[in-house]
Amino acid sequence: MRSRIKIAAGCVAQFVLCAALGAPCAGATLSTSTPRGVKTVSIPVAGRKPEICVVPKHFPGGQYSDKDASSESELCGLNERTNAAVCPKTNSTNPGLDFYGLPDGATPKSVEDAHCKNAKMVAKYKLSTSCSYTPSILGYYHMSRILGGVADAPPAVVRTFDLQQHIAQGRIAMAEVPASALIHQTWAALMAQLTAGAKATKRDLLLTDDFTQSYGALSVSPKKESFYKEFFSGGANNVARAANFRDKNPIVQMLARPADASALVGRSFTAQNVQTMMQLKDAADLIVIDTLMNQQDRFGNIHYLETYYYLDRKDQNPDGTPKLKSSRKLKPEEVTQLGAVQIKTMLLKDNDCGVDKTNIAKQAGLAQRIAHIDPVTYRRLLQLDAMMDSPATREFFSQELLFTASDYAGFRQNLKDLATRLHQACSQGKLKLDLDLQAHFSGAALKPPSCEVSGGMQ
Repeated sequence: MRSRIKIAAGCVAQFVLCAALGAPCAGATLSTSTPRGVKTVSIPVAGRKPEICVVPKHFPGGQYSDKDASSESELCGLNERTNAAVCPKTNSTNPGLDFYGLPDGATPKSVEDAHCKNAKMVAKYKLSTSCSYTPSILGYYHMSRILGGVADAPPAVVRTFDLQQHIAQGRIAMAEVPASALIHQTWAALMAQLTAGAKATKRDLLLTDDFTQSYGALSVSPKKESFYKEFFSGGANNVARAANFRDKNPIVQMLARPADASALVGRSFTAQNVQTMMQLKDAADLIVIDTLMNQQDRFGNIHYLETYYYLDRKDQNPDGTPKLKSSRKLKPEEVTQLGAVQIKTMLLKDNDCGVDKTNIAKQAGLAQRIAHIDPVTYRRLLQLDAMMDSPATREFFSQELLFTASDYAGFRQNLKDLATRLHQACSQGKLKLDLDLQAHFSGAALKPPSCEVSGGMQ
């Protein structure tokens, strides 16, 4: 029988009450009994309750792709007893579980016995421990699509994991890494919570309501990404890194200049021009989404993927200009034939330290550096602001993203503040909606979009 997931009934009532009063509420636990998402997949566990994975609903009007839907299904198709192996994360700081594909002829046990060294990681399971927060991982995925595909955040789904097996994975991790390592310490803190079960102080954030499983977010592990050094300006801590990004980063300095984008970046279709326009767009999008999501640990966690861009003169827009298209994979002969250029496009894959954290982007005043923005990002931001107080939007954030009332209230205020700031700046001529790569490289006369936004997302 298919298992299903929900916020416990009492917590739903609490969420509604706290939201109405504008007061913070404690984290809500999960119960595997009623529907969430579009589908709940049951993952058998011998002798115990099955784990579950939730294929999420999509926000109406969000820019989700067919690949997103496929990735969601693939994530929920991962079964650590049949078609995947799981090994504890023993590097960096987060005590997560990594899912690996099985090489030909291998079994989950054989891969795990080899510490997953000869297998490819396909997904990451993280929960609300250390700096991580499950709603942040889920929230970044959906907010990326709601804002038109900004930041390329990996697809993520709600997942549970058998508690006994999670504890066993923790013991493996702690045996493998020295006690002086930070990852050992974060695993120790998590293990104290997992082994305490019903008596855990953070049980609502970590365990299902029957205390038989942990719950968190399972997200795609990107491939072939690299550290985006151009978006890192140094600094000893999160605050210093944000300040350096604001004050010293050449991309942000250009983003803050008042001249039109056409005066800052040439309109001829060259790799340098396309790269500069993309970096300006990525910088503005980064500031927007991190300001909304209370991101605490961004700088040093920005990556990129190599992407080809080209103008398809055989496929034209209604005004007769060629459509700007992109592809991650082109053969050399296709690059030449299409006149494609290869550039770096931003990927935000580490999105777990947000929502209920310190808003470093807001604290540093990064939004004040935005003098240019993609008109699509701007429009969708204002449209979301107009939708945020509806019951349907509240329900989506609580059910699909696992936001508590306090999370929602904080996000709502961030959105209102940012939408108001950007709309006022646009109306005063201090913000230009000119980071539209399609328009910039079309060869046609540029027409500035209106600062006013009407209608819902499409």
